[in-house]
Amino acid sequence: MRKYLLLLVLFSVCHLTAYSQQKTVIGRDIGQLKDIKIGGRLTDQITGEALVGATVTVRELNKTEVTNTNGSFNLVLDRAEYVLEIRYVGYETIIYPFVAVGDGRITLTMIQEDFDLDDVVVFGSDPEKNIRSTEMGAVSINMNTLKELPPFLGEVDIIRSIATLPGVSQAGEASSGLNVRGGGADQNLILFAGAPVYNPSHLFGLFTAFNPDMVNEFTLYKAIIPTKFGGRGSSILDITPRSGSLDRWGGDFMVGTVSGKASLNGPIIKNHLSAKVGFRGSYINWLLNSLNNPDLRSSNANFNDMNGILYGEINENHNVTYSFYRSYDDFALASDTTISWTNMSHTLRYQGKFGERTNVDVIGFYTEYDFSIFNKSGINNFDLQSGIQDLGLRLNFTYNLGERNKISFGADSKKITIRPGDLIPLPSDGESSVLPQSVQNEFGRESGVYAQHELEFGEKFGISYGLRYDFYQYFGPRTVREYAPNLPISNGTVIGERTYGDGELIQSYDGLGPRASFRYSFDSKTSIKGGYNRMYQFIHLISNTATIAPTDVWKLSDQFFKPQIVDQLSLGVYKNFKGNIFETSVEVYYKDIQNVIDYKDGARLLLQNNLETEIIPGQGKAYGAEFYVKKNLGRTTGWASYTYSRTFRRVITPFEEEIVNDGEWYPANFDKPHDLTLIGNYKLATNASFSATFSYSTGRPVSFPEAKFDFAGNSLAYFPNRNLQRLPDFHRLDISFNFKLKGKGLFYQGDWTFAIMNVYGRKNPYSIFFADQPGSPPQPYRLAILGVPLPTLSYSVKF
Repeated sequence: MRKYLLLLVLFSVCHLTAYSQQKTVIGRDIGQLKDIKIGGRLTDQITGEALVGATVTVRELNKTEVTNTNGSFNLVLDRAEYVLEIRYVGYETIIYPFVAVGDGRITLTMIQEDFDLDDVVVFGSDPEKNIRSTEMGAVSINMNTLKELPPFLGEVDIIRSIATLPGVSQAGEASSGLNVRGGGADQNLILFAGAPVYNPSHLFGLFTAFNPDMVNEFTLYKAIIPTKFGGRGSSILDITPRSGSLDRWGGDFMVGTVSGKASLNGPIIKNHLSAKVGFRGSYINWLLNSLNNPDLRSSNANFNDMNGILYGEINENHNVTYSFYRSYDDFALASDTTISWTNMSHTLRYQGKFGERTNVDVIGFYTEYDFSIFNKSGINNFDLQSGIQDLGLRLNFTYNLGERNKISFGADSKKITIRPGDLIPLPSDGESSVLPQSVQNEFGRESGVYAQHELEFGEKFGISYGLRYDFYQYFGPRTVREYAPNLPISNGTVIGERTYGDGELIQSYDGLGPRASFRYSFDSKTSIKGGYNRMYQFIHLISNTATIAPTDVWKLSDQFFKPQIVDQLSLGVYKNFKGNIFETSVEVYYKDIQNVIDYKDGARLLLQNNLETEIIPGQGKAYGAEFYVKKNLGRTTGWASYTYSRTFRRVITPFEEEIVNDGEWYPANFDKPHDLTLIGNYKLATNASFSATFSYSTGRPVSFPEAKFDFAGNSLAYFPNRNLQRLPDFHRLDISFNFKLKGKGLFYQGDWTFAIMNVYGRKNPYSIFFADQPGSPPQPYRLAILGVPLPTLSYSVKF
């Protein structure tokens, strides 16, 4: 019996060996010798979903292509035998030998790896791309990589994962915004499927408003931003949604401690039209109602988001995608006041390839953000509403002059409408003192045209340079105040008003934004890069907080608010070690910021028709050094990032009463000189892994009162200067354990994830407030969001 088993095993091994050496013949043999066109598509073997961002390398030519948004790639080869090496994060590598004899197309499927103990490749792109590319400060993260990080409240978080990268930070533990290389939270343009998102948060920042199951990958541009992007000063976060399978139905399901989610996808017309829908919601209210604390039991916290994606493949060269996104929040903490906010967007995208050289990408979008403060206490009831809408179009053309010579050009335009605020009185039990109030709407248009050229001179040197022309218009209807010359702008210096009609031009700005970068490679593992970037920003966030809040108001540039102009210089050295197992980089930067806004002492920002009386213009500067080490292979993977950075503001005007801190540079609200992140993932077994994240940063600046005084019967605090003190330093450790079931049946093949946030119970201050003390200045007290260890448990399954 043993002999027969041995013979069977030997026969199987010989059969598999022969199969692995067999080469697929692609194309019809018609005697073609050169310019053979091979097209291909990669999909998940289980779900059939397209794999975007996978690398396809022709070993013999050392040539690498990256799959596009529908998982496709294209090669132009001579008649010969080749071997493709295909890699994708979290999937087993494919080695595909073939013979190219004529034009043809192949479809390949990839299967997810199963936590093998051997060295596992986790490259999500060309492993030497960080060395060979002319891009600086562009980081792409695939969702399979993201899932290796400790989850936040039961699931991975896009915004928080980005904050682990060098040069990127957040103001606090429950902050939704990002501060990138010394820029404010409003200086980041967040695009989901090409549409802007103005508030990317749930529950004031405890959750990100993007369902990770509906995201394929995301790219952060923080240094040299491609010319096709404009409108923000510091960074672009481009999030690509995941389309559904064209050949089979499948989905995901997850239930966690405070939230759950589900998605479903599959073909409507097989091989031509697919749909993917996803929903995520919280059940925090059920947990609050079960608590003994009466204040918490009377509170309300709820959020949900939903996505819908239709993907149509006309043929291998043309496809159309429609994407819908909506998120909703409402929150009330032991009060009769409810705060709610909503994001919504529609995007229609066409991607086409004409011939072998020309690619076209067209995106039309509509996006809307609304927030409301609703008070129904029985007296002085009111509803405060505000919102912003964008309607826009982007056209992008790419023309390949050669394998290492590419030109891209295009144009974009969008109309912006802002409703700063409408206060609506509601019926009350008694006499209400609330009067109706409305702030004038704002209307503007941002437009731009651009061109960019990417060229490589052999293996050593590459350049990328381009120019973007931005043009901005501010329209009526609007009534604008006129102020006395040579006096501070205030309510006391008004000398008249001017009324502009519907669509009448009030103010316009324009400017040229050059972008350029270079790369010099000393060898295949070492390079140096440098670049310069200029960005224009025509919209401003009016907020007295260091992070994005749902009650913030956006303000368009007008004759009083000039556009922000940001110039950035960057230089970096990149080095890979031990066959690309280790990636390292050091980058330094300097950033000059013109026309930043700051606030007068005691400024009133809410329901303000004339914000120019509360705002003062200023200057900004930022500089820093970023250090990054990443381990890509082995049982232990992860990265370490450290950033030393400084961010300053200065306000000098001709009027002494407007000068801040005697005209000296002072730290911005989000200035944190030291920022360290350590991330590790360790594969314990074939179906289990352990991960941990440790974060440390300097406490952000705050202003402490030094005295108090009485005015009109009220005790008021006196703040002599701004941002001269700091909150205590921030540090936190999060850990998670992931176990994958391997049984039979749908619910026996899922993933269990147990995580503990804030392992040692650090009471990191989220904000600070002051309480009056007799005989002394007001005393500071800290508010901590996560002051104790917080365990979470979640279970997810893919079918």
